[in-house]
Amino acid sequence: MGHPATDGFLSRRVVLGRGAAGLAAGAFAASGARLASAQDAMSEATPALPVGVEAVMTNSRYAEFTRWGVFVADRASGEPIYGLREVERFIPGSVTKLYPAAAALDAYGSEFRFRTPLYRTGALVDGVIDGDLVLVASGDPTMGGRDQPDGTMAFTETDHTYANVLPGAQWTDPDPLAGLDDLARQAAAAGVERISGDVIVDARLWPQMAKGEYVLSPIAINDNVIDLLVSPGIEGQPATLEVRPRSAAFQAEIDVTTVGAEQPLALTVDSPGAGRIVVRGQIAEGSAPALRIFQIEDPPAFARTLLIEALEREGIAVASPATGPNPTDRLPDPGSYRSENVVATHESLPFAQLIRVTLKVSMNEMADVLVFLLALKRGADTFDAGLQVIGEFLDANGLARDVVSLGDGRGIDVSDLFGPRAICALLLMMAERADFDVFYDALPILGVDGTERAAVPTDSLVKGRARAKSGTSIASNPMNQRLLVLAKASAGYLTGASGREVVYAVFMNDTEMTAIDDVFGLIDDQGAIAEALYAAL
Repeated sequence: MGHPATDGFLSRRVVLGRGAAGLAAGAFAASGARLASAQDAMSEATPALPVGVEAVMTNSRYAEFTRWGVFVADRASGEPIYGLREVERFIPGSVTKLYPAAAALDAYGSEFRFRTPLYRTGALVDGVIDGDLVLVASGDPTMGGRDQPDGTMAFTETDHTYANVLPGAQWTDPDPLAGLDDLARQAAAAGVERISGDVIVDARLWPQMAKGEYVLSPIAINDNVIDLLVSPGIEGQPATLEVRPRSAAFQAEIDVTTVGAEQPLALTVDSPGAGRIVVRGQIAEGSAPALRIFQIEDPPAFARTLLIEALEREGIAVASPATGPNPTDRLPDPGSYRSENVVATHESLPFAQLIRVTLKVSMNEMADVLVFLLALKRGADTFDAGLQVIGEFLDANGLARDVVSLGDGRGIDVSDLFGPRAICALLLMMAERADFDVFYDALPILGVDGTERAAVPTDSLVKGRARAKSGTSIASNPMNQRLLVLAKASAGYLTGASGREVVYAVFMNDTEMTAIDDVFGLIDDQGAIAEALYAAL
């Protein structure tokens, strides 16, 4: 089975440090009374795992020290069906994203919309703003850049933010500058013709935070990356480069040669100086275009340049130069913003769509932004405060927070640890909520969409009958020159062959492989386990 995408497993880097710990069964508190009443009847009383599941676990690709955890429970009653090390904690990878997604959906509601305003700091007279124009960032992670006419957000099987580590990544069709263009059109319609002062981005909603390879900022345009699409020419000739979005913020150069059809793809992206991006390497003649990305280190300055360019496209003159740093020294007091000074406001699609993109493509930045958004709900602006809100969400819904350890929202932190039964407790609880359809719709469908489109063959009986969030964590074993698979996991909802609906979680920790492409075998195995569960239920 071919896999143009995995499951967001690398979280855009291969080497990920991890740890794991065991957990006693008595520390687990179930989802409400349903699962709690059954927790004493676990491993000894449940049937042996289906033969197909055991066949995967004993496959030669897994080591003697590989550890497996499984939990399956009836969705209606919470009755345990299968269990193996179900209360032990495992490295979960991107399955972690289920926690901030559920907590944020609870905190904000599916219909919440971000509103991002433009304020003028001076009077508007005869088309001229005698002062500055300030965009006040609302924490909107997409700013209209994924909006489609049907009211949904676009996503691809492998998101463009993974382009530097996963083959087949693609950008979405909508214009990434749609939100800024919307604001510029509104400003022009309001009579603005010139700005005598400066254009500023107010990104004080929370302190910017470097998180791995990206920066978590209240302002994000095109996921704060520049897309670089390299297309081959004729062998021996230069390749061509398409840049999105085009802006004076960066000048992109290409030094890529088209090589013979059998030659490997080899591309690097770096910035040899301020405002410069250079793509180097080789691409095979006749091959598909290859996408790479450049990560923005200063999102407010990037957004400011793009906004000025959007204003200028609408015929609005700006006295200050478009490029350069965001002039934070000119920011007004936060308490000075008045509704009568609003020039334009961009409104996002409903929050349900953001949750959907986060889970469908395993979107790392969005998952971590959800943590900051949770912090704001308690009047705080720190990442740790947002994680604590997730704990409070578990408390409020009768789920034991002590069996769950979270250090981030995306599933990369060394302290992300929980077990199969713990995550199934969350799934059972969510299935009882009035907004369950939103949560359920956000999950990738095995064999159909998102990161799970290639999880099972096109003719698989379980295709379309399971929705699950998967995760994979991979590090290196330099001593043995191998890749260390710290985790391959999956958790979600499945309808069995008999029509029985269940929640399930399958965690695998600790095996090795010789090449990154070997991960596709692990994905096949997760699909085979889902097929075996489907047949047995």
